Amino acid sequence: MATSASGVERLRAAVSRRIRFAPGGVTRLELFLDLVFVYAFINVTELMSANFHPVGLVRGLLVVALLWRCWVSYAWLGNLVRLDRGIMPLIVFGAAACIFVVGVTIPEAFADRPHGLPGPLVFAIAFVLVRLGPLLVASVAVWNSDGRRPFVRRAWTPLLASAPLLLASASLPLLLPTWAPAHLVQLVLFAAATGADFLGLVALGTGDWQLTSVGHWAQRHSLIVLIALGETIISIGTSRGLVGNPPITWSVIVGSALGFVVVAVLWWSYFDIARFAAEQSLQRLPTGAKALLGRDAYALLHLPMVGGLILLALGLKHALSSTEVSTADRWDTGSVLVLYGGAVLYLLGLLAFEKRAINLVGRSVVLGIVLLVAVTPVALGVPTLGSLAILAAGAGAVVVADRTVFHGRHRRLHGDISATVGRVVAVRPNELFLDLMVVYAFIQITVLVTRQPSPAGVVQGLGVLVLLWWSWCFYAWLGSATTRVTTPVRVTTLTAAALTLLLGIATPQAFSRVPGGLPGPLIVVTCYVAIRVLHIASFWWFARANPALRAQVFRAAVPAAAALSLLVGATLTFPEIGEAISPVSAACWAAALVVDLAGGYLIGPRNWRIRLLEHWMERYHLIVLIAFGEGFISTGVALADTPISLAALLAITFIVTLLAALWWTYAGTDRLLHQRLPQLSNARRRAALARDAYTYLHLLPVAGLILVALGLTMTLEQVADRPAAPLEPLGHAALYGGVLLFLAGDQLIWWRARGTLCRRRLLGTLVVAVAAPATILLPSLAALVLLAALGLAVATTTPLHGKEDTIAG
Repeated sequence: MATSASGVERLRAAVSRRIRFAPGGVTRLELFLDLVFVYAFINVTELMSANFHPVGLVRGLLVVALLWRCWVSYAWLGNLVRLDRGIMPLIVFGAAACIFVVGVTIPEAFADRPHGLPGPLVFAIAFVLVRLGPLLVASVAVWNSDGRRPFVRRAWTPLLASAPLLLASASLPLLLPTWAPAHLVQLVLFAAATGADFLGLVALGTGDWQLTSVGHWAQRHSLIVLIALGETIISIGTSRGLVGNPPITWSVIVGSALGFVVVAVLWWSYFDIARFAAEQSLQRLPTGAKALLGRDAYALLHLPMVGGLILLALGLKHALSSTEVSTADRWDTGSVLVLYGGAVLYLLGLLAFEKRAINLVGRSVVLGIVLLVAVTPVALGVPTLGSLAILAAGAGAVVVADRTVFHGRHRRLHGDISATVGRVVAVRPNELFLDLMVVYAFIQITVLVTRQPSPAGVVQGLGVLVLLWWSWCFYAWLGSATTRVTTPVRVTTLTAAALTLLLGIATPQAFSRVPGGLPGPLIVVTCYVAIRVLHIASFWWFARANPALRAQVFRAAVPAAAALSLLVGATLTFPEIGEAISPVSAACWAAALVVDLAGGYLIGPRNWRIRLLEHWMERYHLIVLIAFGEGFISTGVALADTPISLAALLAITFIVTLLAALWWTYAGTDRLLHQRLPQLSNARRRAALARDAYTYLHLLPVAGLILVALGLTMTLEQVADRPAAPLEPLGHAALYGGVLLFLAGDQLIWWRARGTLCRRRLLGTLVVAVAAPATILLPSLAALVLLAALGLAVATTTPLHGKEDTIAG
């Protein structure tokens, strides 16, 4: 026994040494984890939409609370230890797989679908496993710290109390399927489990809980608010479903624009002052008071904000799906109350957050709450677009009041937080908000290809991707050239985000017109033209005092004008849905893409001046992360109406494994760029490397991830339906071809930065290329397992560590 105990101690000590304390900024692995939470939040909206009644809404909000409690535990863990060191990446990837299972089973959290595994039980078990992760790691990490042991022991209490209740709730329908009150008892047990988990969180805050990094804690919660805002954006875009070809009408365009205004105002209300003022207040407090405020203002009071955004997403989903005359009957009292109630709940949470964090009663927030409550009866009696317009006007009053009635106080508060805002040197909130629109646009590219499953559809999807990529690159360039986030910068970014949303809505119809609707090709091209013109005009205005920057803008405008003219010419003729585009239109599209991309080289490296190099590099890493997020969301959608099976769970595990391996591979290359770029003393060579490695070569991994998302979607559909059958040729080509394109792009980036290829990675890439045709007849699940194994083999050639694996903030 003594020998066994000694062995356990040695194992615990060995594991503990591989866990690092004292985190800096938010690690990229934490953002990887958040991408999975995006999908889980989206499925909560789907759960409430499918059960749109009071009990269904209560169920959805309880799931939101459980997801939030789960997310807080990982935020706390990331504040305690480094999640990108030692064995922690493996644990995080395992947690990502469990969270993905939780997200997939959310529609079955209360009612099992026939012909599959018991959905409620799978949900409960996966959730308990996710919650176990941080507790096990923390217990090992602080084993030799006498001061932290009591806290970790108390941290187990909430889970020990809630897990049996949650498992009992999930088991009840299986034990008593015909007993009518079973659903009520199930709901009570579920609520009790949620309450026990949160009561434990409150109790923990009164002890010796400490925040290792205030900046990490504040930024972590601001990012989850952004994620919830992104979920509302995705709900706007997917309100009419991801199948079929519903016509795009003016009511859809106007309704989407109004929904965007509401989301943008709520974003502004948090990131204008509250986000930075709260962090600044937290930094100034002593340790004990800091921990208590960190618990109350962030772990607790951010929940109503996130819950409000989920309800708002549900309301917007109902609103945008009922803008037409034929669907107007879907817009009822419940939809209006959910829409307005979500906005009010968010503002109430924001009000409580500001009061607790900075002891400030936000007058404009109070005004917004009063106005929205007052106009709700009016909104009940008008059509959908009228309700959205009233909501947008009421929410907009928050921003208008800050700029007019409360201008003096607002300006003084801005002055107080200027030092904290100035420390944000990497990606800014307004840029992340733009990236949320890109997430949705990437999803729509996958929809475009799935609606036309053919090589031509793949080529068309990649063509739209190039447009999105090129427009995004220029806004990344703009962000690296402006050192201050002023109101004009925010307005410019928000306008570009709105145009990107509209472009995404029309993307599935980018090459054809649906009868009865507006021409999709014209919408896509018009939005792209507006995005590029806005960039050129804003850059010209921002560079009015800098002749060198103006020269860059002028050089960029010349090829852009030629490319935009070709795109406009391509829209002069467009076919009906299902017909091929004309050779002239195809030629114009191809020429426009070539001219636009070549314009970057016509500018010349001397004019590619990048003032904020760290910002530039971080922007591109995050856009790759966004492409990974699109993979999670698109893959999860494939199981939207399918019972959970053992084969599907195995497929989900290997999907996360494959995506984690690809991410790990890219992280090693990204670290090489972070080391190489600052070493170049010659500004011209540094600009040339930044242009080539990021603006051009990063397009290949992103395109590869879009293809991988398509292949994974088709694979999961095949596994859920016929797991023993081989994957369709297009799906197999997209899956293996996407991985090959990703690895090829990664190799080219490596070669451009270092001048040589990574031989071990090159060998792995060649093995994947050989396996692609050899596995075409294998069952879909077997082909996925083999590809995931090959991806792991390539990824393990590069260990993940280094100070540049964090996001400054």
